Amino acid sequence: MRRSARTARWATGDETMTTHDDNQAVWPIPERAAFLATQRLFHSLQPETLTAIAGRMRVTPIADGEFVFVAGSPADAINLLASGRIKVIHETDEGREVILRLIQPGEIFGGAGVWGADGYPASAVALEPAVVLRLPAREVTDLAREHPEFALALVAELAARLREAETRIQELQTERVERRIARALLRLADKLGRKTARGIEIDLPLSRQDLAELAGTTLSTASRTLSAWQQQGLILAGRERVTILQPHALVALAEDFEPPPGAG
Repeated sequence: MRRSARTARWATGDETMTTHDDNQAVWPIPERAAFLATQRLFHSLQPETLTAIAGRMRVTPIADGEFVFVAGSPADAINLLASGRIKVIHETDEGREVILRLIQPGEIFGGAGVWGADGYPASAVALEPAVVLRLPAREVTDLAREHPEFALALVAELAARLREAETRIQELQTERVERRIARALLRLADKLGRKTARGIEIDLPLSRQDLAELAGTTLSTASRTLSAWQQQGLILAGRERVTILQPHALVALAEDFEPPPGAG
């Protein structure tokens, strides 16, 4: 896996290369605290706690295509995406990239170290220029001791993550594959959709293998389903691009509803 110079140095724990002071000045503490107040993990915290957390976060710009962290490197921080888009990926033994999660602004990612892991289980790479707020794991521990409400917020966040994981597992175990594929496409459209004259284009190179992994199915099943939906006029599946032509019909498939006549 190709690593950027920044990521390779992060992996060895050398953070001296970051222009820390310059980045902090671009986004001062009051602005960081105001942003934190709008996010799920932090929205219930008192202003003084938000200010304390914001003061210990490192404002880190990430270039398009640059790795935020790589699998196996020390999980030394929790990351909050402030702007841009990030994909979390796993590279198979055959060298194929599998998309595990797509990160939008306001989402926490790469928190394995806070939850007790030594290394990152996957890699994260920017899909466009991004800004990440990094809170070192050791600072998380200190803040949790100093501000008990932050510790409670971390517990609530972990509980929310577990519920989301349980929901995902339930989907994989009990739902029809067509419904899972429809839901995967709708989730992607919600995060990455771009309106065009024809419909909603998912603004991300997306192979059928990627979609199969996201939906928990096989490549042949995903390909067969997409081909059938294209023949029905529900989607347009090009080379690594998918456009949803009839979003209401796709929602009906995802929810097991009977689509209304002329849905689109």
